[in-house]
Amino acid sequence: QVSACRPLYSQPSDDPCILVRFAMADEPGLVTRRAAFDIGSGATKLVVADVSGDRVVKVHFGKEIPVNFAIDWKRSEDGTLSDEVRAKGIDVLRELLAVCEEYAVPSADRAAVATEVFRKAANGAAYLADVREKLHLNVEVVTQDVEADLGFRTAVALQDHPADKVICWDSGGASFQITSICPSTGVLQRWVGTWGSGNSTAALVEQVQGKSFKTTPTPNPASETDAAGLVKCMQESFDPPVEWLFGKVVTAIGGPNSMFQVASEALGADCYTLADVRRALVAVLDQPDDVLATRPFCQGELREPPALIVPKLCLLVAVIEHCGIAEVRFCSSIGSCQGLLISGDHFAAR
Repeated sequence: QVSACRPLYSQPSDDPCILVRFAMADEPGLVTRRAAFDIGSGATKLVVADVSGDRVVKVHFGKEIPVNFAIDWKRSEDGTLSDEVRAKGIDVLRELLAVCEEYAVPSADRAAVATEVFRKAANGAAYLADVREKLHLNVEVVTQDVEADLGFRTAVALQDHPADKVICWDSGGASFQITSICPSTGVLQRWVGTWGSGNSTAALVEQVQGKSFKTTPTPNPASETDAAGLVKCMQESFDPPVEWLFGKVVTAIGGPNSMFQVASEALGADCYTLADVRRALVAVLDQPDDVLATRPFCQGELREPPALIVPKLCLLVAVIEHCGIAEVRFCSSIGSCQGLLISGDHFAAR
């Protein structure tokens, strides 16, 4: 099956323009070059693009680099981010800021948002203060509702359906959001959870397998019983399912390390059902890391380790089954950067 999503170029490109539309974006105006940073719980992302009102006229650069703040935080005994992951985060942002300089993006036209783990880690705010002081990048810690809004804008930007026909699913290292426009009110409705690839991996090792995540970094080889236990643990914590998701087709957005990409590469398709994802999950059970490392979803530059594969597919199964989702259609994106680019309020205060 072939996705209807527009392509997003992951490297500097002279390819044709990528045009996007969203009804709630800025008023049309002059073309402005912007940089959107999405500092997530599992990766740091950047997209540099020319923007005019509610349109991304041309994408010049897009990249995401794994920085697994969520896993580091879950391994911590005191709920803090380690010096090592904080230093790596700073180094990655410094590398991406050099790209902003290369593309002559003014400081006032660089917006950065930070997500779930920075709301929860004891020193998350202190780390972001270091980013502001050392790198002069004004980072905004956003709520899960704002995350949901930016994800929805991104999903609308990346495919051809009108906004009121889109249901968006965005999932990162420590949380997920599913959103759509309520037909009766026109307001964005959300179904969210505090599970992502990082804390799902920690839960599989600690809560299901009964081991220390600090000393056991991988759950592999994970058994069928392990997977079923993790799915049950997740579903018991979910909010009750909502009617507007039952039997629906959902647009999933994410990058090369997203659980959606993992499923897509495991299945060889961008569109899949619960039965398909269950089949992909069975195929990765009882496999050690070195075997999973040879599979397509672990190949290529800047891919996350095999330890996260089973938890990602378990989370996909848990949500699809719990909500009764009919089909997931994956659209490749660089985090929620596309949505951030056309959200002028995140730039206005800078």
